Amino acid sequence: MTVRAATLLLCGVSALLTHCALTDKYQISPGEGGGPDAGGSAAGGSTTTNVGGGVNSNAGDDAPSSGGSGAAGGSGAAGGSGAAGGSDAAGGMSTISSGGAGGSATVGGASSAACNGACSGLQTCCASSCTNPATDANNCGACGRVCNAGRSCAASACTVGWTKMAQPPTGFVARTRAATTAVGKSVFIWGGLDANDGALDSGAIYSPATDSWVSVVKGTGTPTPRSMATAVWNGSTVVVYGGVDASGNNLLKDAAAYDPVKKTWTSLGSAATRRAQSFGTWDGTRAVFWGGIGVQDDPIAGADRLEAGRWSAATNGGAPGALLAPAVAFDGAALYLQGGYLANARQDKAFSYDLKADHWASLGSGMSARSGSFGVWDGSHFVVWGGRDDTGLRNDGKYMVGNTWTTMTTSGAPSARLLYVRRSGAAFMVRPGVIAVVGGQSTPNGLGELATNGASYDVAGNNWKPIADYPSGEVHEYGAAVWTGEELVVWGGRAQVQSQSRNAAVTTTGERLAF
Repeated sequence: MTVRAATLLLCGVSALLTHCALTDKYQISPGEGGGPDAGGSAAGGSTTTNVGGGVNSNAGDDAPSSGGSGAAGGSGAAGGSGAAGGSDAAGGMSTISSGGAGGSATVGGASSAACNGACSGLQTCCASSCTNPATDANNCGACGRVCNAGRSCAASACTVGWTKMAQPPTGFVARTRAATTAVGKSVFIWGGLDANDGALDSGAIYSPATDSWVSVVKGTGTPTPRSMATAVWNGSTVVVYGGVDASGNNLLKDAAAYDPVKKTWTSLGSAATRRAQSFGTWDGTRAVFWGGIGVQDDPIAGADRLEAGRWSAATNGGAPGALLAPAVAFDGAALYLQGGYLANARQDKAFSYDLKADHWASLGSGMSARSGSFGVWDGSHFVVWGGRDDTGLRNDGKYMVGNTWTTMTTSGAPSARLLYVRRSGAAFMVRPGVIAVVGGQSTPNGLGELATNGASYDVAGNNWKPIADYPSGEVHEYGAAVWTGEELVVWGGRAQVQSQSRNAAVTTTGERLAF
């Protein structure tokens, strides 16, 4: 059986996903040559999640700025902005408040004198014009805080929920099984399979801020066509590694880096191990690609590390072995695993891997044996929810700090489901202490039904809030599902479950969710 036909349950988070928020200062906009947004934008920090395919953490790593200072004017923004007044260093980025959905950089508020004292009532002077920050989408809650495209401003906050996405550029075809990752606030999508299962070597980057796309440029160093590769953002380039070749029968181990500012590809040589749909992450210094599958759908043990342009193999001492479908999360420094299959038996053990020290540690067991669970880091805890045990699907979970596990309430939790890596399922940190679970497989065996809804969970409050179904009605089977730190972007894949519909067309429809 080829890897293309694999029906496995290797749990990835998302991407992301995730650790405390990335200092999200990078955004691709069509008018900026594919580079950082002019003047800089910032998202108050969160790790990025490559949902359904692996966490890609860009903890603390900022992309270069192409634009001047991050803040204009001298005073702090009014309306509860998280940014202090004053400008960033040349070439730097400004910061914004964490409240509301899809805001861009906060610009320091202008003095009322700039408006000749004309502002009155609820108005504020922003860039020499009077405006109401309670309703102005370009100054929502604070001067210069711009709501993402398709979102309005109400009560000083950008509106939340699902909204539609623009169609991709001409020539960027519908696809499944692509490599995806968050690039700051934007989403990178590359490779995969077209509607006829032909492998692709094209890509594009989508920006929720402008609801627009830019094409990934082909050139010397572009990876060969492939599916199920893994993408990781390192703060300045996207690393694309491994996958399955165009024949669908051979695993790959080479890698290349794409620079969205220069629009160039650079070969990164080859790792020691061939892997498809591995879990990839970045800790600020090195990229690590763990797990994956082999040609016979068998899980692959160990990890490959890329640091300063050099590949090395991770230590196997204390490692859990060739796990299939564990819950996976990343806290910015350490990788966490729980459960999964090992030697055809479901496990209940948890492990951590310190990327810098290249060291594995056993965390014992505190949950029931299960596989296909959603895993995510909430800023302080490793959260594990759902999956399936030997009797069926689960809708319960626990979170761990140290070696102590605490039970999550099932009241209001999503229906029982499992994370079917790359096929469906997303888990990510909305903000510290709040995680979300979206999608997943809602039947226990084979290529079953897919869920299109979910819920968010407040760890401190121990309560769930529902997330509505994808508004398109499509299931996005083997599509992209990436959390940017501001919005969940769900795009492409098959509109219906392929195994249950002869008309399961590959789609270019997309939708995005803000909280």
